[in-house]
Amino acid sequence: MGSLIRPFRMVQPPRHLAHLVASRSYLSYNKKGLKDKFEHNSYSYLQVINPDAADDIAAERGTVDFFKEVRKGYDKFLDNGWLEGVEGPVYAIYRQTTPRSTFTGIIAVLDLPKCEDGGVLTHELTLEKREDLFASYLETVGFHAEPILCARKSGHEGEDELNSAISDITEGRAADCDFTTTDCIRHSVWLIHPELNESFSEALAPLDTLYLADGHHRLASSIKMLHRHPNEPGVDRILAFILPAKELSILGYHREVRNWDGDIEHLLTQIKAIDSVLRIEKTDTQESCGGCIDIMTNEGQWRLVLKEDNSGMRIDAGWLNDEILEPLLGIEDSRNNPNLKYIAGSNVSSNNHSKLKDVVKDLNNKVVFALHPIPIDQIISVSDAGNTLPPKSTWVEPKLRSGLFVYEFGLHPHKNG
Repeated sequence: MGSLIRPFRMVQPPRHLAHLVASRSYLSYNKKGLKDKFEHNSYSYLQVINPDAADDIAAERGTVDFFKEVRKGYDKFLDNGWLEGVEGPVYAIYRQTTPRSTFTGIIAVLDLPKCEDGGVLTHELTLEKREDLFASYLETVGFHAEPILCARKSGHEGEDELNSAISDITEGRAADCDFTTTDCIRHSVWLIHPELNESFSEALAPLDTLYLADGHHRLASSIKMLHRHPNEPGVDRILAFILPAKELSILGYHREVRNWDGDIEHLLTQIKAIDSVLRIEKTDTQESCGGCIDIMTNEGQWRLVLKEDNSGMRIDAGWLNDEILEPLLGIEDSRNNPNLKYIAGSNVSSNNHSKLKDVVKDLNNKVVFALHPIPIDQIISVSDAGNTLPPKSTWVEPKLRSGLFVYEFGLHPHKNG
């Protein structure tokens, strides 16, 4: 068995409740949708992570007392049988099927010392304040309820054997849990007991390097918690979903500048004067491309075309930060500036640009910069070189549901299973 990837004692919803328990991130709901979930779905995992929605509690969000209320909600789900422990350590194969894509990967835990020693390569800087906050959350609740998303590079040692082992399982028997949610996404889960499927464990063994696609703060805070509690059993693991890199869907992550009081013609003139700009042209095209940045205001849409980059290391988002956002628009701290908002891309380019046009429609105090997605090969190259991308350079899918897979660790005793 590989030392980086391990089976674990999984906690999950019973099959008949999985579609009700597993939830999208609460940040993905508008106020009306969130209110509806709280009022009409007592089983939703949103009830656990939002204890102030149903009950009047004094604890403020982001405090240890609030996190204790989250743990109480989790224990309530265990007591009610809405979450339950699987017998013995297991892996799982998880398949998410959307109207456009299918993602099939492995649910497991990763050895954190191995992660820290280069087993998981990252491409994004983290904020210490967020690391500390999430480390405090983990210390208090004692579980991971959403996996980090990791990619395995094409051509890794044992790739064919691992792909074959996954296919044998998914094609050889029905899923142990299979349901479709109201967003038209199908979720299928096959549990794997290592002692009953030695070929799967053997196929995993050579896989000793992964690339972190989503969850940089969760990984960093988990490592920080490990350093604080090195002797606690189970704290040296983190829950992960491991997917072939070629299956990842990477979308653009666009920039909206608010409270902008400039003149678009003056801004375009300033941009044209930048040495690395080839040209700027009026455009209504909906197809983006690398080395191009679309500029959108209520007065129209322009495409900024950059000169060819022979190094292969230029990131359009980094160029935008360095050449336009900071020097021309005064956005000095792209992570925390209240006048800069990040907008996730869309799988459908027409929907994407329609959404961005709506942001600036009839408003003269906003400008949007639409970015082309960064290819996965470039992200891997940046990670291999030990470099980082600008903040929020990518919007990566699949997005996983919270509460579908839970890993409990040693700061709290197991209540069931």
